[in-house]
Amino acid sequence: MDALFFGLIIMIFAGALPCIVFGYLIAVKQKRGLIAGWDESKISHPEAYAKWVGFSVLILGVLIGLIALIWYLKLISDIGMAIVLCAVSLIPIPCLLVANYRYGKHGS
Repeated sequence: MDALFFGLIIMIFAGALPCIVFGYLIAVKQKRGLIAGWDESKISHPEAYAKWVGFSVLILGVLIGLIALIWYLKLISDIGMAIVLCAVSLIPIPCLLVANYRYGKHGS
């Protein structure tokens, strides 16, 4: 087993699959307790909030898997893979900010 294949397996099982599973559980199965710091009293529409957060994590997992495959096929260098992974890992942040803006209870 070469080093690239070993790296692919690690990225899939340690990065992509957990994100896909947790994103699915949060967005589709509405397991909102998996969201760190979840407080239902601070959210006006918990189901929609969970969909925003969950689907952003799910998309992150799919993209990590695609990046791993592209890297394994040597279509991108190691440094390029690291840069793309860093950029992709930021996807849930704007989604969380949008969800907080739309569904967070503002004011007193």
